[in-house]
Amino acid sequence: METSSQPRIELGILNEEELKSVAKRFASCLSDGDILILSGEIGSGKTTFVRGLVTGLGCSEHIVTSPTFTLMNVYSCIKTVYHIDAYRLNNLEEIFYVLEGEIEEKDGIFVIEWGELVKEFFLEDFITIIFEHVDEGHRKVSITADSGRLELIRRCMHIG
Repeated sequence: METSSQPRIELGILNEEELKSVAKRFASCLSDGDILILSGEIGSGKTTFVRGLVTGLGCSEHIVTSPTFTLMNVYSCIKTVYHIDAYRLNNLEEIFYVLEGEIEEKDGIFVIEWGELVKEFFLEDFITIIFEHVDEGHRKVSITADSGRLELIRRCMHIG
């Protein structure tokens, strides 16, 4: 988890449908080359968030599956989404070898579940989305990033 001193936007305590709705709105704030680190326990809503995100980019949420066993899924929406699971990676260089060109060319949006395990490998700024269990049906969700990026997200999502 991120430190509390880092600038953050609290998105609230959300049920599954609200989480997908917020992610759909958030998608309009993203540009090619953006790197999203999704941080939270198993079952905290990371893949559900990605379902909302791809919906906001013009795809059906039904194309999204957890990349736990495939390591990476690619969704061709308005923008290409690279959905990566870093939890089971044996060799980080493997995934970066595959994605190096896309990352350098800023070709798509990179969404990395368990990304806190690999974030030190990114020189670029990234956005961290933190998911915390509240109860069976609700998750507390917040976004951290550098303060300039957070302000852009706040304006884009029309958050106070």
